[in-house]
Amino acid sequence: MLPLNILVRNEGVVMKLLLISPSYKFRKKLRAIKIPQLSLHILASLTPNDVDITVADEEIRKIDFSSDFDLVGISCMTATANRSYQLSDLFRHRGSKVVLGGIHPTILPQEAIQHADAVVIGEAEGCWADVIKDFRKGKLQKFYRAPEPDLSEYPFPRRDFHIDKALFNCVGLLTTRGCPYACEFCSVTDFYGRKIRHRPVSMVLEDIKQSGSNAFLILDDNVTGHPEYSKELFEALIPLGIRWVGQSSISLAKDKEMLKLCRLSGCAALFFGLESVSPASLMGMKKTLKSIEETEEAIKIIQDNGIAFHPSIILGFDTDTKAIFDDTLEFLARTKLPTLALHVLTPYPGTRIYQRFKDQGRIISHDWSHYDHNTVVFQPKNMTPQELAEGHHDVQSEFYSFSSILRHIPFLLRVSPINLRRILLLLLLNIAGKSVAKYIDTSLDWADNNEKWNSQKIRPGDKVLEENTLSSSDQAHLPLQPLKEGSPYKKDESHLNEENKIP
Repeated sequence: MLPLNILVRNEGVVMKLLLISPSYKFRKKLRAIKIPQLSLHILASLTPNDVDITVADEEIRKIDFSSDFDLVGISCMTATANRSYQLSDLFRHRGSKVVLGGIHPTILPQEAIQHADAVVIGEAEGCWADVIKDFRKGKLQKFYRAPEPDLSEYPFPRRDFHIDKALFNCVGLLTTRGCPYACEFCSVTDFYGRKIRHRPVSMVLEDIKQSGSNAFLILDDNVTGHPEYSKELFEALIPLGIRWVGQSSISLAKDKEMLKLCRLSGCAALFFGLESVSPASLMGMKKTLKSIEETEEAIKIIQDNGIAFHPSIILGFDTDTKAIFDDTLEFLARTKLPTLALHVLTPYPGTRIYQRFKDQGRIISHDWSHYDHNTVVFQPKNMTPQELAEGHHDVQSEFYSFSSILRHIPFLLRVSPINLRRILLLLLLNIAGKSVAKYIDTSLDWADNNEKWNSQKIRPGDKVLEENTLSSSDQAHLPLQPLKEGSPYKKDESHLNEENKIP
């Protein structure tokens, strides 16, 4: 295996390509657990053999700026948008052509094109060959609208760009794309769609074989979202003796056959989007389990079947009051869960909740670096932003305090059969969770009209932030252009010349 940032040389080189996954402030602090990225490795596999490729993951180590590159591709999420634009501007200044892709440029292509030579809208696999071909001809287009790729033709990722700087490494694996749910706060369906597409099981097995690994993170948004396919996949995995973790809906607890196959296939732990412990909040979501009692029973069923339950909980829904913080801690103590992914509600651009908050004047910053699940960027309904930020910090700090981690240790051993690798993963999640609390910003010093936000709660009908009150730096980050019909952003191309319009 070659270390990251080592150039993979090919004969007959005609161009040099750099593919970047930028860092953001929380992930780069927590290097014990490395979440594998597949997107750039897939693009590398779709790149002609006569191209020199460097893959740089900034979460692992700094980018080598000593080399010159003909073309630079940057995978951009909302939380990494500022850093992506900074890198893009730098490489363009040095003479490289830059292509931006990923979910943020897909949602806001007209913002992204201000910092790039080309923007890929959608899943890049469907148009990457055209990007390379046009670049070589000197005819790089401003925008590429990628068709939805057929996952039966999904390429095997190049895994010779090896990540070797984390304590807990596993290989990324993709089996499906898409999510049948349409959560108001989630942008997955805008990017991948609500229909679940899947790779043929035979291709997944070959991918596993080629990887040479026995530990995997399945990167699907819902590995159990297509029950018929999931059961076929799990049955095929049983003889391989691998261990894997992934993400599922909690409805798995209701399907005894799939739950058994999931465990037998080597599943060690699953990430579940519980979202809230508030019955009022759950009632407003399209969740399969509507009551806390049903949720607690599902947690017990899943853990009794030998699968560790890693919950995600979001704070700041409109039905949340300050009581949600104690309610969350009490729920976690009652269910004896040893790990937690705790977030504040984040209104990502392109989501329905972003549009709703924007219409209500509740967005307090458009600085995308704060859209990281851990920073309050909106005005909550029943508390101040300061109270939400401090409550989030307090729950995170209490759950991952040293004394709490000691109490979690017996819970780590609760899921049988006992597996040392799983115990290590859960311990590292506890250590990472303790670290996150140190970096949560409760000051809100950066927010627009900070004094107002720290003292004000919103009432029905309030419009407390007009768009013209944004700072000049924030106005530079305002959404400019919709992706498709129904986008929350008003379509305005009057300021664009003909070549900058999206086809």
